[in-house]
Amino acid sequence: MTGETRVSQFYFGVVVAFSVALYSVGVAQPGPFSYLLNLFGYFAGWVLLASAHCLPRLYRDRPNRPIGHLWRHEFGPEYRQRFRQSWPILLIAVLFMPGFSAMKSAISLFQDFSWDATFIALDRSLHGQDPWRLLQPLVGYPIITSLLSLAYHAWIFLLYAGTIYFTLYVRDRTLRVRYFAAYFGIWTINGVVLAIMFASVGPCFVGPLLGNNHFADQMAYLHRANESFPVMVLPVQQMLLDWQMHGSHGLGRGITAMPSMHVALAFLFFLAIRKVNRTLGLLFFAFLVIIMVGSVHLAYHYAVDAYLSLIVTAVIWFLCGRLFRAPVSAEQDDRSLPGDSPTLTSQAVSIQMADNRG
Repeated sequence: MTGETRVSQFYFGVVVAFSVALYSVGVAQPGPFSYLLNLFGYFAGWVLLASAHCLPRLYRDRPNRPIGHLWRHEFGPEYRQRFRQSWPILLIAVLFMPGFSAMKSAISLFQDFSWDATFIALDRSLHGQDPWRLLQPLVGYPIITSLLSLAYHAWIFLLYAGTIYFTLYVRDRTLRVRYFAAYFGIWTINGVVLAIMFASVGPCFVGPLLGNNHFADQMAYLHRANESFPVMVLPVQQMLLDWQMHGSHGLGRGITAMPSMHVALAFLFFLAIRKVNRTLGLLFFAFLVIIMVGSVHLAYHYAVDAYLSLIVTAVIWFLCGRLFRAPVSAEQDDRSLPGDSPTLTSQAVSIQMADNRG
């Protein structure tokens, strides 16, 4: 049994467990639209990555037969082999996220939101005051707030394009399996188990949902900043609140603070991508820092939400590394680009000759 199959079978069991848990509290299963919307997200991620890699090649090579050229170079035997290996992972990804969203939106049915006051006090104890106030001198300017909000929404590319990247564009099969074992693990443990155990709504929602106005000054600043530059999180926060108030359980619904899934996924992506390319590792470490700052500044999370996410995600990554220590696949190539090879094989020579004749 391949590593991809083992991971997909285990997390299919988790998807079934989600269904049973939702049934136990009277929540309907996700509808077909949620699955189709999720599938479209992965398709869009594939189009984005394929275009980013194919278009420069077509511009550079100017082949007479572009479709045949792309089929040989971009979607050749190695690429198709990775798809055959990884399709169970892609299938579980399509099935998993709607179930996760339904579980997230139903947290209050499993546990009352009772931890916010504890996390507010813990933040103040660790930092001397509310962490968002400590960040204000550094990032409390409307243009910076707007850019942080944009970056916070760009995180969704890790969810969709990132999944496609590790299934189809990373040649190290051991890394691929380890990444997805940890990927579904953080959504399950951080996003469901710990989110239910430490049920909390976060700074932007404690007012409307819990009647706690501790962060009224922070929300007032965000709304003032929005008058100068668009703060994209504000309409999203209102949409999440409306969904929560009306008991909507579709894809992307649900409110929870502890621990931060934005931080967890950004950290996991950094841990994995640095093994592919050191420069990309530095880039996504910077993105992780931006997400951590944004999660507090934009009133989604307490600082301690990020700290717990880092710890738990690091443990999951380590354990998955111990579980999947098979020899590295012969497909490994640190550049992680389909069709490129460090040596020019006889097959590549014949392909190039065919292109020249075309």
